[in-house]
Amino acid sequence: MKALGLIETKGTLAAVEAADAMVKAADVTLVEKTRVGGGLVTITVTGDVAAVQAAVDAGVAAVERIAASSLAAKLVIPRPHEELEILFTPKGPGGKTDPGVRDEEEPEAEDAAVGEVVEEVVEEVEDVEESPHPALPEKLDRQTLDSIIEKYGIAEGMAMADGLKVTALRTLAREYGELKISGREVSKANKQLLLEELKSYYEARND
Repeated sequence: MKALGLIETKGTLAAVEAADAMVKAADVTLVEKTRVGGGLVTITVTGDVAAVQAAVDAGVAAVERIAASSLAAKLVIPRPHEELEILFTPKGPGGKTDPGVRDEEEPEAEDAAVGEVVEEVVEEVEDVEESPHPALPEKLDRQTLDSIIEKYGIAEGMAMADGLKVTALRTLAREYGELKISGREVSKANKQLLLEELKSYYEARND
């Protein structure tokens, strides 16, 4: 079995960014995307040791550009035990390993499996505006929010801000001297008002 590289992120958006960076950075194969629970998503790739290490490094850097708090864990296993392969091999009827499904001599089958994984990840990204954002940081500063909105749009930035506790959202709002509320008004404002003020600020800035 080739080397394994895994990156665990808080949320689908960060997982997609990691997967994209990993397959672009080195000659690795995307094996699977797994929802761990609690908003955690794991991306797994395989390939030569050097390629996997380079891919994981690139994926980690991509996730941290979104928000350092979105990275939950990373791991490279240079020579995984052969029995680990059962964890990453599709099952056939009766729960038995389907022989040859991911054999290197049958690249079409492997490409199909990888394609299904990529398609599933893309579908989740398309649904991100319709469901609560799973990669919600405990803290979010103005610089990070500016970066997210510049790259993904106001809706995505507001979705992340909406996941903050009201105390963290008030702390974030105090970084904006341009808002219509300030001082004690910020301290007493509820989440809805704070989000409306932030959204109005970014909409006005983009006009």
